[in-house]
Amino acid sequence: MEGLSSLVLGLGLFFLGMQLVGENLRRLSGRSFRHVMQRVSTRPALAALAGVGFGALMQSATAVTFVLAGMQRSGLATTHGAAPVILWCNVGLTALVFLATLDIHPLVAYFTGAAGILSALIRQSLWRSAAGGLLGVGLILFGLQSMSAGAAPLKSEIWFQTLMSGAVSSAPIAFAVGILAAAILQSNTGAAMLIITLASAGEFDTAQAGLLIYGTNLGAIGLRFLLSMNLDSASKRLVRFEDTFCVWTGVVMIILTFAELLGTPGPISLAMLIAPDSTELQLAVLFLLSNLLPAVLLAPFTGKVIDVLKRLIPESGEEAFAKPQFINETAVTDPGTAADLVLQESARLVGSLRFEASAPVYDANGESCANPAFITLATAIERFLSRVSTHNRLRDEEAHAIHLLRSELGVIRYLEEAVREVNEHLYRIKESAPDQKLVAPMVTSLNELLALAKECAKQPTTKCVAAFRGASCKNHPNILPVRTEMLATSKTLPEKATAKVSAFSDSCDLAIWMFHRLAKVLDRYASETHTQ
Repeated sequence: MEGLSSLVLGLGLFFLGMQLVGENLRRLSGRSFRHVMQRVSTRPALAALAGVGFGALMQSATAVTFVLAGMQRSGLATTHGAAPVILWCNVGLTALVFLATLDIHPLVAYFTGAAGILSALIRQSLWRSAAGGLLGVGLILFGLQSMSAGAAPLKSEIWFQTLMSGAVSSAPIAFAVGILAAAILQSNTGAAMLIITLASAGEFDTAQAGLLIYGTNLGAIGLRFLLSMNLDSASKRLVRFEDTFCVWTGVVMIILTFAELLGTPGPISLAMLIAPDSTELQLAVLFLLSNLLPAVLLAPFTGKVIDVLKRLIPESGEEAFAKPQFINETAVTDPGTAADLVLQESARLVGSLRFEASAPVYDANGESCANPAFITLATAIERFLSRVSTHNRLRDEEAHAIHLLRSELGVIRYLEEAVREVNEHLYRIKESAPDQKLVAPMVTSLNELLALAKECAKQPTTKCVAAFRGASCKNHPNILPVRTEMLATSKTLPEKATAKVSAFSDSCDLAIWMFHRLAKVLDRYASETHTQ
């Protein structure tokens, strides 16, 4: 069973090499990938080139897709801008297969040993990752060499012949085995290299191996589905776009295969024409064509596919709120317009708040968490203001207006925390109907302040802001008498209820103080920008 031991050893080295290549090359290319994406996301041709390059580097379409999904959530990439990169990265990841077809087997041992030594000796993270990636490539090549050597003596074994012939007994089975191999390896590139190695040992002919390779693109769909379950709708669309491309490759290549069986020249004929004397190179060409041809056919319709996915995977109400409706890149170079748009978005933030009993959500440290949609929109506004500041030579009054808008945003963030605390106390009071009735007038007054705050944040005129500033004073007739009566009545309740109402009152004081702080900032903005 010497052949089997060599095959198992080769498989182990191959798996280890794939892992090292993936981890180290992603570590090397991750930061550059983000930097390049910010530059090319609006230029499809450059996005396609970037996709090919980073597909070759990262060796995982799934990894590229999820990095782009993260960038999309952070506002650093758009869905339409990221789609061409995902499409063409599938073409780029075929580069490793071509590298494996090179006749460098005599140098593999030296290459692997040298890369391993360098990986152990180098301490700088950049060079260590590069050495680790090279070590991974060496182990892949060494593993493929061992598998090829181990498969040769196994050809005479009945069980091995039965296994291999069963895998390609029909076109659907061969296609399904390709899917299964990629699903097990979690890499269509790795599955393709394994198939090519067995074919070069004489286990499959080019047509049989081609069907196996065509199925490999679909192998990672299941994993991506699981990994994307908790993503937002926009990120899911990118993942489903990659899945759509993989299914599309299967459809295109199956159609071309049947056309070829009927006598029409196709990918197999082209691969044999390009490399008539090398089965390995023929199959590498087939792997390239199985990604390149579908990409070329799908590229003109990328935007339409994304539009269809938008209809199939609509945004939830919170996701729609988190997406800015007013601020946009075209306003970055116009500080006056930018300021007006920020006011609209800030009003949306204030309008999303509501004083009502709600169960708190806690983080790992036991602290209550803000609504993720609120955080996302607030962060988008903050980044927009930063871009306005850095892209323009602001006059003093413009710079001061941007400063006041940032101050307003900061106060709104603190106001959200205060509202959250009030709502938490309301939730604790909710279990007692008399207590709820007691605090209801105060809740009504606070929600009226919220409505006034939203109106002033949207259009901070001097008249509106003056009314808001007066209404947010703790001695205002809508607040002080209500609070006084609430506390006086609570003293007639059981001690536990009195404590809850008192804690609620303290949280209301904080919220009212934050309203007053917001009114002061808006007052300065209205007076210093001469808003009438």
